[in-house]
Amino acid sequence: MKKLIFIMVMMISAVCYADSVADVLAQLDKIKSYSADFTQKTELEGFGADTYSGRLYIKSRTKALWDYQKPYRQFYLFDTKMMQFYDSETKQLIKQKLDPTANAFMRLMLSPADMKKDFNVTYNESTGRLTLTPAVKNSGINAITFTVKNGLVTGITTKDQNGNNTSILLTNVKADPEIAESVFSPSVPKDTQIFNQ
Repeated sequence: MKKLIFIMVMMISAVCYADSVADVLAQLDKIKSYSADFTQKTELEGFGADTYSGRLYIKSRTKALWDYQKPYRQFYLFDTKMMQFYDSETKQLIKQKLDPTANAFMRLMLSPADMKKDFNVTYNESTGRLTLTPAVKNSGINAITFTVKNGLVTGITTKDQNGNNTSILLTNVKADPEIAESVFSPSVPKDTQIFNQ
């Protein structure tokens, strides 16, 4: 479930031509959709590192798919009312209702500019780094840093309060692409166990 930390903030991974936090947030609010390939390396304290890769698709304010292809198939699918998590190793699909007002990811999807309610946000133009620090202590994460290159977010790094590190490299990032609705209806095998929570 460590992956969810990054899904919650992926709405930031969009075009960022800006000189200040206000500029970045204003631009995020204008993004309608985006897609990217990703490679994620997660180092859990005492357990070593794991590497994942796949593709993400987001339609701002409505839905998002974080589709893991390697080392095995998983996905997180969000809309404004529900999260679905599929794991091919356990052959399970978990559907969980979400309250958009109580879920940080949902708030970011509905209004990226509102992220300042949950994070202290700084932007360093010279390094191209946008840093989010949780406004509430003991939130589970110390900080999230986004690397911006040529106007696109190309990387995300974070360290949580347990000493776990994650780095995500984004490639083939596209702002405002056309995304077919079928992308947000991923199929699962017929023998998948489905749990509604």
